[in-house]
Amino acid sequence: MNKIDFIGIGAQKSGTSWAYACLYEHPQICAPIKEIHFFSRPRFEKGGEWYESHFKKCDRTAIAGEFSTSYLYSKDAPERIKKMYPNVKLIAILRNPVERAYSQYRNAIKAGDITEKVSFETYCSNEESVKNQGLYSEQLLRYLEIFSREQICILIYEDIKKDPIAFMKCIYQFLEVDDTFVSSMVNSEINVARTPKLVGPERVMHHIAEFLRSHGFDRFVHMIRKTGITECIRALNTSGGTKRYESLPFDVVAYKRLFIDDVTHLSSLLDRDMRTEWNI
Repeated sequence: MNKIDFIGIGAQKSGTSWAYACLYEHPQICAPIKEIHFFSRPRFEKGGEWYESHFKKCDRTAIAGEFSTSYLYSKDAPERIKKMYPNVKLIAILRNPVERAYSQYRNAIKAGDITEKVSFETYCSNEESVKNQGLYSEQLLRYLEIFSREQICILIYEDIKKDPIAFMKCIYQFLEVDDTFVSSMVNSEINVARTPKLVGPERVMHHIAEFLRSHGFDRFVHMIRKTGITECIRALNTSGGTKRYESLPFDVVAYKRLFIDDVTHLSSLLDRDMRTEWNI
């Protein structure tokens, strides 16, 4: 069995694409594909050999790993990961659960799963994962029951804006690679919440990128991303120009009460007052 050194487990819409881009550029790290979703979906039945085939080009001296945002939410992933890689290092990035929920809603619009006419309230009522994916302490405890605390690096998304270089330095130190490395992507914004005029081009770009990565052209995909071409295309295809959704609409604030108990438990788990930091 090949060596898999780290696995990013989520959370969804919490800066994992940005963190992955920074990890990808590190000369001591090999992370050819961001989201394999092996441990959380039916593709687990394909077996470990299929999973490890994604890392076959990694040098044995490199730190190998991936980021799949479905692992934190999955009830099956912790045990599956533990059985195959008991000594693996895990990385979790957590975001204000209300903002994360709203970002999931905006992403559903971007992906064409719903139209902009569907309200956030309606989406929450029909999609239980909107709330459940934000119950971080509950999800982390599933991992902490079978992995040591030292194996899990738990970071807060909002710290990226404060000091992105320091944020990545924490991850590099956790992985025991050169922590003085600064990625060219460290000040970039990736997967910004937006509403596309046309869903088709978004899907085409996503599927092309995933196809190229899965066939060993990850460096080409990363090079294209660095040029800013894809972001320019997305900007042109954004309804209302480059409008972003950084401020939550008034009605979303009412959803804070859904996360009070979990954030209280999370604060104790991290020994950090997340209720105050997230204003929940």
